[in-house]
Amino acid sequence: MKIRLFNSINIRPIDFVPAFSGLIGKTALVTSFAVVWATELNIINPNFVFENVRIEMIIGSIITLLAALLMKDTAPSGTLAPLIVMVPTMVNYGVHPFILSLLVGIVGIISIKTNLFQKLIALSGAISKTSLTLTIGIAGILLSIKSLVAFFGNKHTPLFLIMIALVAVYLLLLKWNKLWLIIPVAAVISLLISTAFDISIGNVTTISLPSFNPSYWWNEMWGIGFGFELQTILKTLPFAFFVLLLWAVDTVSITSMLDATYQEQDKREEINLNRSFTITSLRNMIGGLLGGAQTSALWRSFLIPLFIVKRPLRPASIILGFLGIIAGFTAIPIKVLSFPPLIWSVLLFGIFLPFVMVGLKNLGSLEKLTQKIIIIMFSLLGVLISPIVTWLGAVLYEKLIIKFDKKLET
Repeated sequence: MKIRLFNSINIRPIDFVPAFSGLIGKTALVTSFAVVWATELNIINPNFVFENVRIEMIIGSIITLLAALLMKDTAPSGTLAPLIVMVPTMVNYGVHPFILSLLVGIVGIISIKTNLFQKLIALSGAISKTSLTLTIGIAGILLSIKSLVAFFGNKHTPLFLIMIALVAVYLLLLKWNKLWLIIPVAAVISLLISTAFDISIGNVTTISLPSFNPSYWWNEMWGIGFGFELQTILKTLPFAFFVLLLWAVDTVSITSMLDATYQEQDKREEINLNRSFTITSLRNMIGGLLGGAQTSALWRSFLIPLFIVKRPLRPASIILGFLGIIAGFTAIPIKVLSFPPLIWSVLLFGIFLPFVMVGLKNLGSLEKLTQKIIIIMFSLLGVLISPIVTWLGAVLYEKLIIKFDKKLET
């Protein structure tokens, strides 16, 4: 079954798997950004988070759709998940979310044009990639489990049943070589078991169209204005450079999954990183102008399942764009997809567990015990502190220690 679009884009049913996964992951992460910013800035408007998720979904999905139709090798712009934990620090330091969005876009475009971004990515070798893959996977699993436990509270039975069911399904799909089905299956299982124990999704009534008025968002909803003061700009600029470093870290982890998934005989899915991050830079600026709370990077919850099913980037991106636009304007899918058991079950089994599996596979392929110990150490430091620590430590080890050892051998 194929749908031919513009005589060059073949859309198949399997393309809905990464698109659906991306929609769920995006909803979860954008919601997290909006919640943390609202908490730290004491925003009490009850509609702030939900409306912010809607506009971010619409903006990101329109840009994704246009990019997919016009440029076949451009990865969609998603959400920079590792930055969420930095929001309280940024608020305390005086960072303005709108100024951050603008500066991230400007710094991003400059770094791409000067090849600085490619140089940051090129620094990473096998040690860095494996360490980051394990760090992100383990940290994600811990976060998912913590979030599920917090949601269910003293209702242990439904949580236990969801975990047991999904572990069994995961092992069966792994055995049958159908692991790409885990995302839709996890969504269905988490919804069915939760509903069976009278855990409601909540009100899914369609509401009015969202506002894209910058003045309304920054003056009324955010209540902090546009932030065009020199002091605010100077305080925000270092964090824009920090985002650039996170982009490099995020890209290395994604390309590691790509390398691990595709074999030599497979037709590899290529991504134009410079073009993708140029679009991501512009997406940050547009999203910030229109009131969005998130900081954008590559759409990881879409790309990882895409690599698993080994499908071309363009058809699934087009579906993702359409689904996101529909979800943002109708609001109903966002209510369903933001249901915590569904979000964290899908992210746990569909995104973070595959990261750990790939990391362990790469770890096992290394011959030197010393390197294996170093990777485990850097991974644990990243989980406890930050993925940046993992990346910096691993890069220094690769460039200094390994290089020094090779000189001694010769």
